[in-house]
Amino acid sequence: MQSASSPVAIFRKNWRSHASMGLAINVIVAIVGVLLARLLGSLTQVALARLMNLSDFGMYTTLYSLLGPVVMITSMGLDTWLLRQGGSPEDLESVISQVFMLRFLATGALMVVAIVVLLVSGKTSLELPIIFAALGLTFELLLTTAHTALRAQNRSRAAALLQVVVPGLTIVLTLALWNIYTPLLTATGYRLLADAFGVGLLLWLLRLSFQRLRWTPRRLWGMIGQARAYFAADLLSSVALKADLTMVAFMIGAVGAGIYSPTLLIINTTFLVPAVAWQVLLPVISAQQPSSRGFRWTVGLAVAGSVLYGLFWAAAFWWGSGLIIDLVLRAQYREAVPLLQIMCLIPLFKSLNFCSAMVMVARDDQVLRTKLLAVGSVVNVVANAIFIPLFGLAGAAWVNLATEIILLIAYSGGAWVSLRRSA
Repeated sequence: MQSASSPVAIFRKNWRSHASMGLAINVIVAIVGVLLARLLGSLTQVALARLMNLSDFGMYTTLYSLLGPVVMITSMGLDTWLLRQGGSPEDLESVISQVFMLRFLATGALMVVAIVVLLVSGKTSLELPIIFAALGLTFELLLTTAHTALRAQNRSRAAALLQVVVPGLTIVLTLALWNIYTPLLTATGYRLLADAFGVGLLLWLLRLSFQRLRWTPRRLWGMIGQARAYFAADLLSSVALKADLTMVAFMIGAVGAGIYSPTLLIINTTFLVPAVAWQVLLPVISAQQPSSRGFRWTVGLAVAGSVLYGLFWAAAFWWGSGLIIDLVLRAQYREAVPLLQIMCLIPLFKSLNFCSAMVMVARDDQVLRTKLLAVGSVVNVVANAIFIPLFGLAGAAWVNLATEIILLIAYSGGAWVSLRRSA
């Protein structure tokens, strides 16, 4: 009996090892894909800022910023909802096709309205670039849905490929085929071309899902109802991250957006390391009890690392902001130096907020996190509406810093409450 059961035991052990290794590889591929995509996107923005003059780059930023609220609304929380779906492969394929259908219809309709509003309001008179920008953002929303759908199918490699190819193609086209005579049309056109290539790739990668495409309005409304909680969380997150730039573009104009956008780009690039640490450490602490030594050590090391990392960037941005602006951008962006100094502590607070959010999510307190995020989002919008007209770009920078401090206090309290509930 023992000899007969030994092969079975060996097979089970090998199968578990193989499954664990496969899961680890998928996680690594997903993290690398996200990291490379964000890095390539940041490099593209830097390249555009250096290739275009301040006015053109500001108009480029303004176009995408003012159309951005359409993407915030039509996201509808469906990406997060899609990741939470289970069931048979057939059900998942049908859900994916329904999400794409709903996204495409909603985004297309609202983009048409947004284009008309922008042209009538006089915020821009550039018909072709704004159409390119609207189509590009529509395609990018569909690409985001494709990334989520591929992960829901446990196809992390395909998702990483799709994430990296589009920004990679954008920066290659921008650097290799730049046209100095029509910079705005060139920038929006190349971005749209890369997005269109990505949509073609996603159609091939998800071809089996689209074969099951069915138009069922009742189910579409049901999906919206099920995803409303995720919609609130995603919308609040987008508002907290993008409201300041959108309001700068609307209230100050293209030149102000052209100065503020690269500053945000530099600050936001520092979030890559905490974001990767989040994805690596979250599964680790989720599998441990808060009272365990491993949990305390992991969270403690994350906090200590966040403090050191944040202080490094605070010092770099405070004393070396001029050098950083000159190296990354050009002398015409020198007005961004004081903005970078104002926001120098944001990487520190953001890193610590990642730690607190990680604790709340690990303890299944996503609802609490959403409520706290709502506080920061409301403060951000209201404060920007007050201080941008009074103090201009400096007001937006101070509001950005204050929002992160408020979130630090709220998230720290939320993490403490989560740990007390688990005790």
